[in-house]
Amino acid sequence: MSVPLAVIEQIVSGSGVAEAIELMLPAGVRERQLKAGTLLTGMMLALADGRPAHLTRVLEALTGLPEDDQKRLGVIAQWKKGPHQLTYRQAEHTHRLIRKALAKENPDGAPAPGLQRLCDQLTEASIPPNSRTPAPRWPLTGPTSRPGHGQSRPAAPEPAPTPRPAGVTATSTARSRKGRCSSGTTCPPRPW
Repeated sequence: MSVPLAVIEQIVSGSGVAEAIELMLPAGVRERQLKAGTLLTGMMLALADGRPAHLTRVLEALTGLPEDDQKRLGVIAQWKKGPHQLTYRQAEHTHRLIRKALAKENPDGAPAPGLQRLCDQLTEASIPPNSRTPAPRWPLTGPTSRPGHGQSRPAAPEPAPTPRPAGVTATSTARSRKGRCSSGTTCPPRPW
């Protein structure tokens, strides 16, 4: 199922993620042809077409757009010698800058907080406004300063453990109740 370019662009711009990423990236001597928003748009186009978001697929998705869209997104830029179409090397460079800007200093397997926040913003922007529901409001579990608001009932007491008769072990109790042992470490091996 293909998603129209206009919808993808609306998601990227509505999330504010592209602008936030651009602010994190270092300024170069020459302006980058590929902006973060265009790279995200290409990733989403590739995914919407059922392709993986590999850079080669992202570049294919962007260069496969109509020429007017390519010019608007900066995929085709006017250079001194004429129009220049985005290259894989440029896509790789922008991707590397973004990856470094959003990475953790000490990777631990979890996403960096900034990356997680931006992913959440992008996901939130992809939900149509009429489909959004407010987050569930769970009742408070402890007393509050306002009487009658958020107070919970006291927890029911847990049942007291059943006392064992003197001299009875857990193994003998389990055997008498179930007819077999409940633990392989204290029971003799089974004959079968």
